[in-house]
Amino acid sequence: MELKEADKILVLDPIHGAEVIAEELKGLGKDAEVFNPYQTLRKLDQQTFKKSLNYDLVIAPVHLNPNFEIVTEALRTGIPFMSHHEAVKEIAVLKDLFADTKVVEVTGTVKKTAVCELICQLLKNKNVLSHTSSTTRFKFANEERKEIIFPKLSGTPANVLKVMSIAKERSLNPDVAVFEVSLGLTGIGDVGVITSLKEDYKIAGGAKEASAVKKASIKNYEDNSIVVHPGLSDVNVGGNTYGDKDKNLWVEENKVIFNGLRVINGDFVSGEIAFKSFDTYIGGEYYRNSLEAACCTVLSLGIPPEEVNTEDISVVEGRMKLEKIKGRVLIDNSNSGTKLKFLAEITEDARRISEKMILIVGEESQYVCEGVNVDELKKVVENRADEFIEIIIVGEGFQGKIEGENVFFSAGLDTALEKAINDSEEGSVIISNVKTWR
Repeated sequence: MELKEADKILVLDPIHGAEVIAEELKGLGKDAEVFNPYQTLRKLDQQTFKKSLNYDLVIAPVHLNPNFEIVTEALRTGIPFMSHHEAVKEIAVLKDLFADTKVVEVTGTVKKTAVCELICQLLKNKNVLSHTSSTTRFKFANEERKEIIFPKLSGTPANVLKVMSIAKERSLNPDVAVFEVSLGLTGIGDVGVITSLKEDYKIAGGAKEASAVKKASIKNYEDNSIVVHPGLSDVNVGGNTYGDKDKNLWVEENKVIFNGLRVINGDFVSGEIAFKSFDTYIGGEYYRNSLEAACCTVLSLGIPPEEVNTEDISVVEGRMKLEKIKGRVLIDNSNSGTKLKFLAEITEDARRISEKMILIVGEESQYVCEGVNVDELKKVVENRADEFIEIIIVGEGFQGKIEGENVFFSAGLDTALEKAINDSEEGSVIISNVKTWR
């Protein structure tokens, strides 16, 4: 059932944007109600609950456990379901939200924020609205005007509508809008991006693979749209791939090379762009795929190569960065998206600077929902402890579970960094790879 055909609609999960969707539906003249599926019903309420399920449509997030009582009862009753992602697309179409705006949406398991931020750096002379898990802001094409920072919002798909509502209230008209979206593409974009399907995990009470949900979301895109991806074999709409030399686009030293890249007007383009100013760290393995995905996306939008910013591409704030603190070099990869798998590459980069290294690793659990696995961290310590002067593990939950002569524990990242500075000498390298919110 299409949204426009439904009159009475139940929207599930206010924690992840149901109220935003419901308000938009009410604005379209729908009778929309919100229900929290995580609440437990008393037995006395169950009969009333079952009788009240007389909705034309139920809208639920893709991650919702199918065993929740509200879901099983609605399915038993035969009420059609729609995902939050699909609802966001239909609302955007019905309200004509993006009539004068080119839209990019970015999903994937890792490096979503980095790709979004690099896309924004590559765009010049454009009014750009960007929404990521780190920040939401509007950057003016006229550099004399300062950017506007929005209230912080999560990457749940409903917040695409919320961000556009705030932009409209402030009379901001973006030329390009870039959205980081959790668990798939809504289909609102001219170009959709899948950064990666690695580091997969289960959702919906273990009933679904997150990667499968993201791949399935490609169907939300129309034939005249483009999906940018690292090499999926079953993309059934116009696709551009990035990464290796047998793909459409790749980065080589300080230039991007593209070959047979499709743009949104249907043309195919080939050529290369040389970067005039290139942060040395951005060319490393950690950032290369992100930069390739971002370049592929910007060119797919039909931005002429000569209009792509090549002056000052740099590392992404809140993601991997290199800085000096009190004579020490800090390789800072502490953020919400960090993974233990990055350590081998980061350590290799650090060793080029100095053999004297201190590692800070772990999690600030109060800030993240997907933490660091204790067994994986234990293996890291067992296999790599002799490479470091000391290893400082952040997170009280790891104490008593991991041991080592040069292993220490800290309740927080700031305290750990202070200890690393005090325990090292000038010229040393401190690697910070803690799962935390930034």
